[in-house]
Parts: sequence; C-alpha cells; structure tokens
Amino acid sequence: MAIEHNFRLTVDGTYKRHAPAGSQSCWLHFTAAAKPDLEQLLSSLSIHPLAQQRLMNGTDIPTFDEYEGCFFLSLFIVRPSGRTVNVRLLAGSQYMISYMDENDPLVDHVKERLLNHRGQALYPGYVLYHFLDLAAIRFLQVIDQIADRIQTLERQVFATPFANEIGREIYRMKTHLHELRQIAEAQEEAIKMIRHADLPYINQETNPYIEEVASRFSRVPAALDAFKESLSAIFDLQLSLKSDHMNVIMKTLTLVSVIFLPMTFIAGVYGMNFAFMPELKWRYGYPFALLLMATVAMLIALYFKRKGWWGETGTKEK
Repeated sequence: MAIEHNFRLTVDGTYKRHAPAGSQSCWLHFTAAAKPDLEQLLSSLSIHPLAQQRLMNGTDIPTFDEYEGCFFLSLFIVRPSGRTVNVRLLAGSQYMISYMDENDPLVDHVKERLLNHRGQALYPGYVLYHFLDLAAIRFLQVIDQIADRIQTLERQVFATPFANEIGREIYRMKTHLHELRQIAEAQEEAIKMIRHADLPYINQETNPYIEEVASRFSRVPAALDAFKESLSAIFDLQLSLKSDHMNVIMKTLTLVSVIFLPMTFIAGVYGMNFAFMPELKWRYGYPFALLLMATVAMLIALYFKRKGWWGETGTKEK
C-alpha cells in the first residue's frame, strides 16, 4: 500500500503511477488544500456519484453506506478541547481515500502505525481499523477528562454550594454531552454496520480488530448517559445543600426572634408608663428589668441548647 499525504496529481490529470494495480493497494489522504486534486482523482475512478458527493461534502452525523464496488464512512473524532471534527473514508478493494477539512494528528498516527506494521498495509481494512481505533481512543480520553471534571464539580458543590457558576457549568456540560451522545450513538451504529456487513475489502484477518473496536466504543454512549445522570444528581445535590443552608439560616433567625420576644414583652410592659406601677419609682427598677430580660433570654437559650436546636448541626429531640 502506497501511503500518500495531500497527494498531488500529475499534470495531465491521469492516475497512473499511484493507481491500484494487481495485488497492490494504496491509501491517499486529502485536506481542503488539495480538494481540487481529490475532485480530479474521483473523476478518473469508477465511483458511485453519491459516494463522491458524500466524500466531498461530508455528513452531519456518522454514516456508513455501501455502494457498488466501494463503501463510504463518515467518522467523527473528538479533540481534547471537546470539539469534534469529521473524517471521511472511501474504500474499495484496492484503495482507501480519506479526507478532512483540516489537518489533525490522527492521520499522522495512522500513518505511523502502518509504517511500523507494514504487513497491515496490504489491505484497506487495516487502514479502516486504525482510523476506528484511534477515533475510539480519542473518545475514551475525553470520557476520562469529563469524569475528572465531574468529580471536581462534586467537590466544588460541597465547598461552595451557593456558587451560581456550578449551575452554569452543569448546563454547559449537559449541552456538550448531549451533542457528543448524538454523535457517539450514530458512530456506534455505523461501526456495528461495518462489523455485520459482508465487505470484500475487510478480510478475515481484520474482522477481529473491527470487533474489538466495536466492543470498546460501546462504552462511550453508556458513559455519556451515566455522566448526564451524574450531572443531574449534582444539580439536585446543590439545590438540596442550598435548601439545607437556608433552613439553618431560618432556624437561627427564628431562635433569635424567640429569645428576643419575651425581652420585647418585658420592655413593652415597663414602657406603658401607668401612674400606679411601683417599679417605675423603684431605685433598682432599671437594673432589675435588664437582669430579668437577660435571665429569660439565657434560660430560653439553654433550653434550645439542651434540645439540640442551638449550636449543633444535628437535631436530637428529647
């Protein structure tokens, strides 16, 4: 298999030197910079027009389609930033054409694998396997990153339950997970179709590899579903903690109000200024009133303390 990156066609537009011949096969990769060359190449090959159209224009979701003499696969890979990019593969019995709008290290990794295992470069099925395998690895790496971020959010909820940024981050993550889930579900279905399809371009030696990739990638949608449930649980936890904190605040305010209520009553009684109130002309009336209010407040506070309503996180009814 001849491995070409951003292959340049000859001046006359023919595809002679790199055309599959005999038992040889080739893998050609194109980017947007070499799109005119790709169009010239496709015009020289006998490929279904719909397959050519899909290769040039791409699809919104992962897609697998079989045509006479070839198959088309629209594969999505995810970058560490969480952004997804589309790679399109068109394979026949003796060729594999890949296209991406922008450069990505994934292509270099596929090339490196094939150069290190030259025996695998004999069949387009191995090129397909490496693309699927590296795409699965990318998804699983992002899954690990999301899991770490969710654990950080859980700790943050307990540390700062009133932080509004937590709710915003949960909303952003759920939106991102929903987008990844749609792509992962369609990609899993496409891989299953490849696994069950009777393709002459995938020989018996590559079938176990495709099976292994399909099994490994099935973890991705399940993990994304679990993450969405975890984020919902974190959001509910934050609401519960906020409610608990508000209950503690309301309890404290209520207890303070109850303590000051009898003090206010005593102050109100002695503030009526009736003529026949003996304490009004008593020399120790003012200290007595203050002492009475302080004593009542202390007795009420001690009662609350004994009942476990004051100064303790838990409640213990006596």
